[in-house]
Amino acid sequence: MGDTIEARFVAETELLGLELLPGQEETLLAAYTALREMVERVGADYPFEAEPAHVFVPTPSGGGRG
Repeated sequence: MGDTIEARFVAETELLGLELLPGQEETLLAAYTALREMVERVGADYPFEAEPAHVFVPTPSGGGRG
């Protein structure tokens, strides 16, 4: 397959035998690009601290209570 996202898109649509109508190629290429970017992120190894929902910072005992 090609090195660019466009080349990959063309190769995969040809492999699948898709005959795209005018206007479909541009729309599907944009969606394909977004999907490939998401797939790369899912497989990436991010540090635990990169996700704010998973960060727990304990406060000292009684901290903040008045």
